[in-house]
Amino acid sequence: MSAFLKYTWAWLLLACCPIHFALAAEPSPATPVVKIQAPDDLSDLLNQAMAPVLRSARVEDEGDVWQLFRRLRPALRDALGTRGYFSPVVNRVVPAASATGPDTLVLRITVDPGPQSRVSDLSIEFDGAINGPEFAARRDKLKTLWLLGVGQTFSQQEWASSKDLLLRDLLARDFAAATLAESEAYVDPENNSVSLKVVYDSGPVFTFGDLKVEGLNKHGADLIERYNTIEPGDPYVQERLLGLLSDLQNTSYFSSVDVKVDVDDRSPQRTPILVTVTESDSKRLGVGGGYSSNTGFRSEITYQFNNLFDRAYTLNTGARLDQKRQSAFADLFLPPKQNGWKDSLGLSLDHQTVGNLEVNRNAIGAIRAFTVGVSDYKLGLNLQQEERRTTQGVNFGSTQALVASTAIIHNRVNDRLNPSNGYVAQGQVAVASEALASDQDFMRLYGKVQQYWSSEPARHVWQARFELGTVLAGARRDIPQDYLFRAGGTNSLRGFNFLDVGVRDQGVLVGGRRLVLGSLEYTRWLRGNLGAAVFTDVGGVADNLSTLDVQRSVGVGVRYKSPAGPIALDIAKAVDQSRPRIHFALGVAF
Repeated sequence: MSAFLKYTWAWLLLACCPIHFALAAEPSPATPVVKIQAPDDLSDLLNQAMAPVLRSARVEDEGDVWQLFRRLRPALRDALGTRGYFSPVVNRVVPAASATGPDTLVLRITVDPGPQSRVSDLSIEFDGAINGPEFAARRDKLKTLWLLGVGQTFSQQEWASSKDLLLRDLLARDFAAATLAESEAYVDPENNSVSLKVVYDSGPVFTFGDLKVEGLNKHGADLIERYNTIEPGDPYVQERLLGLLSDLQNTSYFSSVDVKVDVDDRSPQRTPILVTVTESDSKRLGVGGGYSSNTGFRSEITYQFNNLFDRAYTLNTGARLDQKRQSAFADLFLPPKQNGWKDSLGLSLDHQTVGNLEVNRNAIGAIRAFTVGVSDYKLGLNLQQEERRTTQGVNFGSTQALVASTAIIHNRVNDRLNPSNGYVAQGQVAVASEALASDQDFMRLYGKVQQYWSSEPARHVWQARFELGTVLAGARRDIPQDYLFRAGGTNSLRGFNFLDVGVRDQGVLVGGRRLVLGSLEYTRWLRGNLGAAVFTDVGGVADNLSTLDVQRSVGVGVRYKSPAGPIALDIAKAVDQSRPRIHFALGVAF
């Protein structure tokens, strides 16, 4: 590089340096400091109203302070109006002329909210078909949903919620095109009153029509029909549309589903049900792992094909390896029939080691499931062969049973994932006969009730569980272990190992013919979705109630409300044992 170029670059660098230093030395605008004097119960509301303005504001001199106040004053007045304060006085406290220093740039505001306005008049009117005499009771019920009554202090939140509640109730049944036609809140600041008026246009009465399906390529439209229980001409009920949507979403056939009706009030009768689906991949391979406090660490692989024989049959097959249990299965699920019946066939191979008893089990069976109201039913037929031996090699022989069974679950809880009130009751009956491919006659009866109750679900929940089971048979020798009773572990007798409570047969722990279990638990929700629980479990297993040795345990636990149900981590100790045990559970054990 020549000397001329060297000196030229040097002069340019020196010329730029003063500019650089001048920019760096230029003072940056100050973040505004606002001190507000107002009633304590309004401080959060006012701070939230100021936050958007303060994020973009900067203060360098007295003029900026006045400008900031002029921006904040309408925001504060609007916020107070949402609580019914329509005549507030918002002033700035101006510093003395002699004041100096940075404190002069602090914006001080006083807020006198004035009297709170109350609702002086309320008018709820209806237009449309709902004005017919057959809907008189419906109109009266709608008015009872209104939250903001005459004499109450005005609240923007309750005003909006009231309007929304009535509209949602209208849309839920009969009136698919209902709208809020008019909404007026007239404020009289001199008398501190608010007059409210709403007019709802229900539109015509709608009824359901035929299905119109879009998006099907691999499957026929009859697959959607199998899940549809709505008949053309049925009255419009939004919940039935949501039920169809939920049923279709819960299948393996579709990755997305949309169900709606065309709310054209010119043709409300037999309005078509529009179903738009995106079909999912027919084949899925899954690999997973996990841990259970009952059976230990596990790994599994599954394969699903949901269009077997091009008839929308779903094949689920897989294998699972647990520390205490190893199994393989293949299940075939048929699409539901139009009456709601869901049929399935299954084959399973299972090896289980609990205590010092090894059980090898092969089974093939069929199940028909259906729902009536809030009750789920299952009818089953299962052929099972079982071999039992001790871990020391002592052979207990094999047994076979062809079992016909029925089961019912009656669900009356307020929330299936995180219940706080209500109950779940279930019962099972299983029967086998020597005359029909079984080694022994027996009848198995089992019942369980889980009760929840709470006066403040956000703070605490009580729950109680009771289980009772019996096997009617002359002996248990030739009855498969699946149809006898054992207890212990998560969702059973906590404080004991998995299935560690049973009866002794030649020194080996096996299932018994009688079961009695009970549990009482209290959960206190501490913060958000986190809670703590205390509980006690009692019960036992025997061949006869006269010889029942009742076991007891106590414990404490942590609860967390997750989208999939409560997560529970418990530490429990059996009263007659020295070592506590840890139990982990996800979801509600229905």
